[in-house]
Amino acid sequence: MQDRNPAKRIPKSLGTGTKLLGSYTLTDLAVALFPGVVVVLLVQTLVPSDLAIQGYRIDTFTLPVAGAMIAVGAVFVYLTPAYTTSADWVTSMLGFHAQSSEIDHEAAKEYTQIERVYPDRGAIERTDGAVFGLVQVVPPTMALATEEEWAQKAESFQDFLNTTVEFPIQIYSTTQPFPVAEHLAEYESRLGDPDVEANPQLESLIEQYVEWYEQELAERQMTIRDHYVVVPVTPAEVRFEQASLAEQLADLPVLGLFVRELFAPRAAVEREALIDELDDRLDRVRTGLRGIDGCTAHRIDATEATSIVGEYWSDESQEYGNLDQVLRTRGMVGGPDR
Repeated sequence: MQDRNPAKRIPKSLGTGTKLLGSYTLTDLAVALFPGVVVVLLVQTLVPSDLAIQGYRIDTFTLPVAGAMIAVGAVFVYLTPAYTTSADWVTSMLGFHAQSSEIDHEAAKEYTQIERVYPDRGAIERTDGAVFGLVQVVPPTMALATEEEWAQKAESFQDFLNTTVEFPIQIYSTTQPFPVAEHLAEYESRLGDPDVEANPQLESLIEQYVEWYEQELAERQMTIRDHYVVVPVTPAEVRFEQASLAEQLADLPVLGLFVRELFAPRAAVEREALIDELDDRLDRVRTGLRGIDGCTAHRIDATEATSIVGEYWSDESQEYGNLDQVLRTRGMVGGPDR
């Protein structure tokens, strides 16, 4: 039987390829030579032997072009990431570009594990029945903090984890481009004000600042980092009353199956209990984080959380228009109307 547990998987090989030069193997040599071999085969099989361009026979260009393609293959092998082989990298790239960039809702659920969104309750449901929500965290500025201040913040965060977090959480950090146009628009709008037009020195100063700032941000590639705490609630955590006899019996190997069927609540009741527990956990996380000096936190509504999840899986910003309206009419991954 094949074991699907990634922690127990045994690789078929551990760098067993024959080394030719340093860490390069016969497979790397084949990948490097392959483009040149393809050029030679195409010229030999498809191009007439008497074909000439401006008096030069095509055969005379075969070896230089093949050599150039081999050089391209060698560069590709050189740039192969250390965690994979050149052959696997080629296969992965071809497979990625050959596949469609859009899939239907049911197929997307296999990747995102998202079943549905509850905009009115601020929750997202996974395919395993669990629900989750997000709390956005704005940490204090620590650029000029002393060692004692760093220690104090670390201790406060440790206390938060030890006293407030009694359930699993995930911490997700991402970046977004700095809104250069929006920031500079405030200064550019000043150029049309009467007081600026009447003062050439001030007008020139604003123009030079806008030009300098735009170039400076482009060179530094400034981004804004956002931090989120992902809080889930699973059905097993709310199905039975805490410390009840039914909960204890549900853990038994065989009898537990019957107990869960007999005492498990209806789907609507269970969903309501899940979301209520999620509300309580999100409030506890938000309150606990606000207890850290200089730290602010607020709960993200389901619409914004859906946008964050969508950008995580697509690795780019998504344009849905009125996302709240979209969530009420179709699947979040662009499937058919639901």
